Amino acid sequence: MTASQGPDDEAIAVAFSQGPSDAGLRLAYERWGGLVLALALRVMDRADAEDVVQQTFVSAWRSRDRYDADAGPLGAWIVQIARRRIADHFRVAAVTRERAVDPTDVLDRAERAHPIDVPDAVAGSILVEQTLAEVDEPQRTIVRLAVLEDLPASAIAARLELPVGTVKSHLSRTLRRLRDRWEGTRAAHPA
Repeated sequence: MTASQGPDDEAIAVAFSQGPSDAGLRLAYERWGGLVLALALRVMDRADAEDVVQQTFVSAWRSRDRYDADAGPLGAWIVQIARRRIADHFRVAAVTRERAVDPTDVLDRAERAHPIDVPDAVAGSILVEQTLAEVDEPQRTIVRLAVLEDLPASAIAARLELPVGTVKSHLSRTLRRLRDRWEGTRAAHPA
């Protein structure tokens, strides 16, 4: 250990797993807290990422008796916990979003007169499906997740393990392709 670098990873792991106080937790947080935050920020906003960091270290501290130094370094073990907390975050968000829909609202909307022309809507849906069938992967999956499941680019990136910028590029190009095709079809068959 040097004064400028602090204790090495092994010393932190020993303090974390065997120490009687929370000094090991503090050292682990100082060493890997930034890494966990950066990992979470890749797929969610800062407030949610900070929650994930807190949940990760609380989980790690509560289950520190299960940490096995022979299985790998403490930092890798904490990153595994962080990945589970990130997945839990999106799982809870999906359930919350599902529960946010009031079934009576859905029924009311279904029973109201539909303001759009159903044949045009069906034709549009068929056109979208045909165009999507011509789109390669992962663009097809990205558009389906964005449009049908209403997921933000960050959630799609997390699910498909792609960079957010790549997801946005694929989504933009594919939607532009769908628009061009749709406008071409409308121009060929004006109402």
